[in-house]
Order: sequence, then C-alpha cells, then structure tokens
Amino acid sequence: MNNGKSKKQLLEELIQAQKALEEKVETQDQMIKRFESLASQEDFFVKVMDYFPYPIMVFSPDGMLKMVNNTLLTETGIKDIETAVNKLGPLGCCYPVGTKVKEAMKRALSGETVFLYDIKDPLETLKNVSGVMNKNISGFYDIVLFPIKQNGNKSFHAVVMLMKQNRE
Repeated sequence: MNNGKSKKQLLEELIQAQKALEEKVETQDQMIKRFESLASQEDFFVKVMDYFPYPIMVFSPDGMLKMVNNTLLTETGIKDIETAVNKLGPLGCCYPVGTKVKEAMKRALSGETVFLYDIKDPLETLKNVSGVMNKNISGFYDIVLFPIKQNGNKSFHAVVMLMKQNRE
C-alpha cells in the first residue's frame, strides 16, 4: 500500500509540474504577443530612438533631415524636433560638401554602414543657423552612419549617431 501512495503522490507532483509549465508557457506567449504588438507599432521604435543616450539624426533618401532624438535636442539646446527639422532641413545644412560626414552619408544612403572616428565638432555648422543651437557642443566624436530600408525598397533612410569621446 505504501507503494500505491507514493505512485499517487508522484502522479500528483507530475500533474502540478505540468500545470506550472503550461502557465509559464502561456505567460511567455502573452509576453511575446505584447512585444510583437509593440514592435508592429512604429511609435514603439520611435520611443526607443528618442530615449537612446546618444544624439541621433535621421535623414530621408533625398537627404532631408526627418527626425532627431531628445538627446540631440538636449545637448544642442534646440527647442524641439520641429525646429530642428524645419530650420536644418537638407543634409548640406548639417554637413557641408566635402566633409567626411557628408561623404559617409552618401554611402549610408546607398545602403552601407560607415564608421568615422575622431571627428572634431561634427555639428559645428549648426552654430551658423540662426535660432537653432543654444548650447556650444564641441569636442571629438565617433560617428556611426547606417541605412534603414524604406518599405523594402532600394531607397534608404540614413541614421547618424554621435558618440562623444571622453578625452582627458
């Protein structure tokens, strides 16, 4: 009879373990569905970019500034995204012809990821646009420029991410 009880107890423990696993799987499935729901919403990715700790600018395939993140606004003193986009507009305003960044941007807009190192004052030209920058940001930056396909087309948006070097 003792064996009968232990088999019954073992069966009950297995049933409880199975229920616990099923609950975990259900919870994981719900989490995955929530993430997929967020990922399908463009707003989620905009929020991620907006709160990323490095200044970011996004340019359209025609080289027009379309978006900047909060970090760029904070570090430059630009009031809001609309001011940045409306006042800065074309790529040439941010990065004049012949600069390393302008050339790298062309490559990013054609689908290539580009890394630039030790770029001094990459936003220096913004100082010349009246009413845009309220803060003087200077120093050396590493820059990553990378493409994002637009709706599966061959045209790309280009993202510029600035990472300030800490030189002592």
